[in-house]
Amino acid sequence: MIVQQLINGITAGSIYALIALGYGMIASILEMINFAHGDTYMFGVFICMTLLSHGVPPILAIVFAITCGCLLGVIIERLAYRPLRNANRIAPMISAVGVALILRNVAQLIWGPAAYSFPALLPRTIIDIVGVKLPILQLYIFSIALTLVVTFSLILKRLRIGWAVRAVCQDIGAARLVGIPADRIITLVYALGAGLGIAGGILYSIYYNAVFIGMGFSGTMKAFTACIVGGLGNLYGACLGGLGLGIVESLTSGFISSAYRDAITFAVLIIMLVFKPSGLLGQRVGQKV
Repeated sequence: MIVQQLINGITAGSIYALIALGYGMIASILEMINFAHGDTYMFGVFICMTLLSHGVPPILAIVFAITCGCLLGVIIERLAYRPLRNANRIAPMISAVGVALILRNVAQLIWGPAAYSFPALLPRTIIDIVGVKLPILQLYIFSIALTLVVTFSLILKRLRIGWAVRAVCQDIGAARLVGIPADRIITLVYALGAGLGIAGGILYSIYYNAVFIGMGFSGTMKAFTACIVGGLGNLYGACLGGLGLGIVESLTSGFISSAYRDAITFAVLIIMLVFKPSGLLGQRVGQKV
């Protein structure tokens, strides 16, 4: 039973890690809580579902949905966040909440408030390994999420564009001084963050077989919790926090009750904020005031 729940938790946690990775990139650069992140990927998942329901091949539907999400992230950054970049920190946060509400209401206007079943794109057969029931679906989801996370990590480490992103994350002003186009890099980060979020949202919808308007808010809170637990601004911490969050949820559902899953998850968040606000991999950083 424990092994079964751990496998379920790692599968869900890999999805949370993917969503939190895009969320954490934005937080690491601008130190802003992007409350519209979840609703951006919710919009992309609905686009993907609509295309699939009209007979579009899965690969084309997924690529088109991720592309639309990236463009949506760029538009949101340009219109709602960039004009407030030098304002008081609360201003872009309020703007993010406004963007989230707009996206949520537009999605509800187009698709309605009902929940939908996501088309089955991956096999759901079950194999038995030493008494442990392991759905093939979980292996596919974990493999895809791990591949995307590792690929993104390699891009940040090995490619020049990744070096530029890391430089802007560390210090925007210093990055500008050495010739890095910081505004373009920030726009790219919003696009990549939205794309990773939609990829995670599609995996989430495949795993839970559900698409609904509220998944955006739920995804935002899960990503925020994962980033806080792992260390806000630390991308590896976001992945670690996502995995930990998935395992805690699964163990809670399996041994206590699924009704208390979110309560215990956010209790973990409160405990981290009180006793270790820097997170598991975060560091305390001094600031000149």
